Amino acid sequence: MTAQRVETLERYGTNEVLARTIADPAARDAALRRQAAAWAREFDPNSLLALRKASVVFDAECDFAKIRARVLYVLSRTDKLFPPSLAPGVMDQLKKAGIQATYFEIDTELGHVASGPEWAKWGPTLRTFLEGLPQ
Repeated sequence: MTAQRVETLERYGTNEVLARTIADPAARDAALRRQAAAWAREFDPNSLLALRKASVVFDAECDFAKIRARVLYVLSRTDKLFPPSLAPGVMDQLKKAGIQATYFEIDTELGHVASGPEWAKWGPTLRTFLEGLPQ
């Protein structure tokens, strides 16, 4: 579980996040492995099976017609889990379902974990989106 989590954290961009505060590659690797080990001690391995099944079976597009809220769709330029190449198709499907949607791409090297550490890059877009909602 620890090795799997290390690989996942690396793919998500955690190494790049840690590089902002830990210059030494060996210390950064140790910090990443500590995070992975802590997660592995607490996470139920059977949950991974459920998550995998859900990712293969679940299709949100069939429920787009049920959405009544406006949507702000935010992705990271370097996200490998939800790459920006998905955005045109998703935005098209949202439009076809009659949903008012806005897309924003975070210009970052932090991959899947970018939304937190890079809040300042997309925060103004979120503010504008929220201010534009009906009162």
